[in-house]
Amino acid sequence: MNILICGLGSIGRRHLKILKSLGSHHITALRTGKSVSESEIKPDAEIHSLSELDSNKTDAALITNPTSQHIATALEIAKLGIPMFIEKPLCNNLNGIDELSQTVKEKNIPVLLGYNMIFHPGIKELKKNIDNGKIGKAVSARAQFGTYMPGWHPYEDYRKSYAANAEMGGGVVLTSIHEQNYLTDFFGDVADVKAMETGGDIIGINSEEGIEILLKHRSGVVSGIHLNFYQKPYYRNCQIIGTEGTLYWDFMIPEVRILKKDSIEIIKTGESAMELLDTSYTEQMKHFLETVQGKAEPLMNLQKGIEDMKTALNILKEIGRN
Repeated sequence: MNILICGLGSIGRRHLKILKSLGSHHITALRTGKSVSESEIKPDAEIHSLSELDSNKTDAALITNPTSQHIATALEIAKLGIPMFIEKPLCNNLNGIDELSQTVKEKNIPVLLGYNMIFHPGIKELKKNIDNGKIGKAVSARAQFGTYMPGWHPYEDYRKSYAANAEMGGGVVLTSIHEQNYLTDFFGDVADVKAMETGGDIIGINSEEGIEILLKHRSGVVSGIHLNFYQKPYYRNCQIIGTEGTLYWDFMIPEVRILKKDSIEIIKTGESAMELLDTSYTEQMKHFLETVQGKAEPLMNLQKGIEDMKTALNILKEIGRN
């Protein structure tokens, strides 16, 4: 398969490596910066403008450039009729989304949003047990994600990264949108949003670095989300409370726990946290290739990406950041 990757930052390089492991794909990279270093896996070809692309020989495209450029880039790809993968979040605003949606519809292009956590064995196990009524009727949920941004890439100034800058689509709300995404996948659309910013100026970035969020889902479930860029050590978990028990998942522990009044059931999901994270990215890319081949419908389609963005923008409006 001939595949275009638009942007070879850290996430683009991760997807490139996975695609190379999944078959003899020919990968072309759209580059605006320096070429990939000798120590890294390389694309088969590089271009510096979409005008150089032979769309008739391109089977799929990945949009992995800075968040603020996603919709504009996706629109160019859509006009060429190329199936695409758009890394989360969809963008930092919805400018141009009507034209993109219409073009995707007219060209009948499959679009997958890059929410790899939906493919994480732990998150999949949570969803399965919610759906099969293992804890009765879900009532409320709490998800947390904390990370220390200055430690992400010690070799560069984190304050200059797109994740740190609001105008490029950064900030903890959009960069760490996974929790919002999987909770709405579990419990449905959001009817109301409340939020309060936390942290203030702990790490000195040009965007929100911490937030507390309350979501009221149309299903009646209320979910809370805490996100931050200042926590040491890394922390990620989810607790779901039902009428008959509680589900608990911790990213660093390869299991899901089903807690009842007089019992604890432990479901092993793998051997290690990093193995499961790698699995989520690999399974996501396998699914994307299946959508390109017409073997599957995108689990996270463009409309879901739009709904997530509307909720995220309402969250940012709540804290005066939008």
